[in-house]
Amino acid sequence: MRVFIVNSVAGNGKGRKVWPVLEKKLKEEGEPYEVNFTEYPGHATELASRASRREDVRVVVGVGGDGTVHEVAAGLVGTRVPLGYIPAGSGNDFARAQKIPSDPLAALDRIVRQEPSIVDTARINEERMVSTAGIGFDGSVARAVNRSPLKKWLKGFTYVLELVRLLFTYQPRNVTMILDNQIHTFQDVWLIAVANIPFYGGGMKICPQASNRDGILDLCVVRGISRWELLVVFPKVFRGTHVHHPAVSMMKGSHLEIRSDFPMVIHADGEIIGETPVRIEIQPESLHTV
Repeated sequence: MRVFIVNSVAGNGKGRKVWPVLEKKLKEEGEPYEVNFTEYPGHATELASRASRREDVRVVVGVGGDGTVHEVAAGLVGTRVPLGYIPAGSGNDFARAQKIPSDPLAALDRIVRQEPSIVDTARINEERMVSTAGIGFDGSVARAVNRSPLKKWLKGFTYVLELVRLLFTYQPRNVTMILDNQIHTFQDVWLIAVANIPFYGGGMKICPQASNRDGILDLCVVRGISRWELLVVFPKVFRGTHVHHPAVSMMKGSHLEIRSDFPMVIHADGEIIGETPVRIEIQPESLHTV
């Protein structure tokens, strides 16, 4: 049995449009399946957790965006039921990292043919991170993107638009970070990205060397840079060449604690989960995928 969890509003309705295409193919195959449509935040986690306890379930497939992956994975971490994914969001960074086709039927075929593998996740306070987390400016941008009425039409470009808009109002913070028991202090921090995969924000290579199979988190700290210079450096993130800028510090570790002089917004996989202070810990080989 394949259980599908469809986020109808993902990608401004793309999830709803993709499902009939998938359903037609599934009926042609004649294999048993079950579909559930999410109704509220956190519902996908509940559905995935319930499905993982059934003996007849072979795979749970999320149909939606990175937020859908975030929720479905949270219900499957620590179980032997693998996560399948049909990308139907605006960013689809998890799909990009996992080399999942953007075409829904090709993605479905991959789920059928692919051998299960296992990847890392991370715990952020009491939440789960599958792909990336952003703290500070990045978190504020993610919050603005989620609220933006323009997301329906501009899709992934909404991130760039909101980033430029907030660039002129955001106030950098002073941060104390404990990384694997080593204390680091940074002044005028714009953002701290914590990555399990290279991509976020719809294809930006924030941590080019990040991997969800190495048992380590990659960090990108941006601090002590003017607004105008940040605007100049920003396009380099799409190629991953921002890592050479003197205001950018690239780090790695497995346990992280962040405190700031004023609260900084945190997102995990694009979903707003709170503010600093925060504890983040890698959870090696904690999620099965296909």
